[in-house]
Amino acid sequence: MKAKIKGHVDASKSRAFADRMRERNPSFEPDAFRQVTGTDLTASKIGYGSYRVDYRFDEHTATLRKAIQAGCNLIDTSSNYTDGGSETLIGNVLSDQISTGQIERSEIIVVSKVGYIQGQNLDEAMRREGEGKPWEEVVKYMDGCWHCIHPDFLADQWKRSSDRLQLDTIDVYLLHNPEYFLSDAHKRNSGANLADIRNTFYDRIYRAFMQMEHFVREGKICYYGISSNTFPSSKTDFEHASLQRCYDAACDAARTVHGNHGENHFKIIQLPYNLFEHAALSEVNNTINGKDMTVLEGAKTLGIGVLVNRPLNAVQGNQMVRLAQYPYNPELDYQRAINEEVKALDETENRLRSTLTDWGIFSQLSKSANSTLFYDLAQNLPRFMPRIQNRDHWEQIAQQYLIPLIHTYLGQTIEACQNAHKAEWQDMQGEYVGAINRLLSLVAGRFNRTASMQTGPISEALDQVLVGEERKLTLSQKALNFVTSSPGVSVVLNGMKRGEYVADAMGLMSVPAFTQPVQNLIKAIE
Repeated sequence: MKAKIKGHVDASKSRAFADRMRERNPSFEPDAFRQVTGTDLTASKIGYGSYRVDYRFDEHTATLRKAIQAGCNLIDTSSNYTDGGSETLIGNVLSDQISTGQIERSEIIVVSKVGYIQGQNLDEAMRREGEGKPWEEVVKYMDGCWHCIHPDFLADQWKRSSDRLQLDTIDVYLLHNPEYFLSDAHKRNSGANLADIRNTFYDRIYRAFMQMEHFVREGKICYYGISSNTFPSSKTDFEHASLQRCYDAACDAARTVHGNHGENHFKIIQLPYNLFEHAALSEVNNTINGKDMTVLEGAKTLGIGVLVNRPLNAVQGNQMVRLAQYPYNPELDYQRAINEEVKALDETENRLRSTLTDWGIFSQLSKSANSTLFYDLAQNLPRFMPRIQNRDHWEQIAQQYLIPLIHTYLGQTIEACQNAHKAEWQDMQGEYVGAINRLLSLVAGRFNRTASMQTGPISEALDQVLVGEERKLTLSQKALNFVTSSPGVSVVLNGMKRGEYVADAMGLMSVPAFTQPVQNLIKAIE
């Protein structure tokens, strides 16, 4: 295991990072960097969201480097993102950039989250149960997804996350969707009194916060908080997470751990907020200091910074709307072009299989238990295409399944052809890769067109109220600027797993806040 990076983010160093980036980028707006409410830290208004990034993909590694170079100094992850692969990627990039003097550890704010039991964590949880040593208070919400915020689980998970991140201090550590306890109780409909269920929920929060305060005292974290999808929901919602009650639990936890005069370190919350899901701005669901407030108003009043997630993935009714537009050819008959390309790819794969059989490659690889050499994409693609829901679903399938599988095909064949047929295989490989790229590009274009039919009217409606240069922004930049222009928001987290996403999102550092109240943009698309 690599030696961990010592230290943590520092107020003066985070300001120095911002100053250096402003000097490097004179076009940056004054609000490109902000003080995170409740702390003395300076953060870029765009944070790197790492929900789908994985250290096994070189492009993902490159995008984090690019984002930091472009001025991003807040990175958000979680123990369950790509089953730990996201944290590993971040640790690798930070270690490299710090060791080469490109950045200092004290300039970067690293946020991670804890609570989900999936993947490796689920395997470990089931192993412990089999040995009669289960983690306590596990919420078994559904097959493949359990949840826990018990102090013992938090201690176990901090160690694992710290190892993957290669950090001896995680700057901000958040409970990740603890409302799973409420969701599970609601689903089970146990008949228990809602007030009693909520009291149990906030008692669990209190005990988790005591562990967090111990982490602070031990130097393992600087601040803590909660990432919850239900902070913005109506206070009558069964699964609503009350900011006020969470804050009260933090005050109690600090007094228990540090004494009567101990200040709590509950300084950050994270929640969903976008053009369509704007309850954080509009839903009055907390009473703080005798005043009814929205969660954004409440966070500001209590001195708590707000990180926003899902700024571009809006849920409207039962449908997910991706607030972005992607290139496509409006003159092209995509389905006809895809059918023709599938037929051409099928012919190419048939020739590949026949040739590799003649060369003895298939029989050679069949002796390996790890062989997955089939070259059958053209046969399988039409079968699962009807089940693909939208552009994001397609991209997820392509990036996480199809492209890795193709790389496996090619890797196994290249290795098998090292001693014979090397030159012939290189020619065939070029033909195959070209056919694959053409097909994948056409499928992406088809979904891009469908998505644009949905999002085009949204962009046009926004342009009815935007003025001047604001109209020239991409739809995704308009949606991101809506969030960063909203009062009470410290940082908006955006997924940037592709280079063009980094350029688009970080371009917002040079864009001023909207000249009018953000409520006008909401009205424009209603």
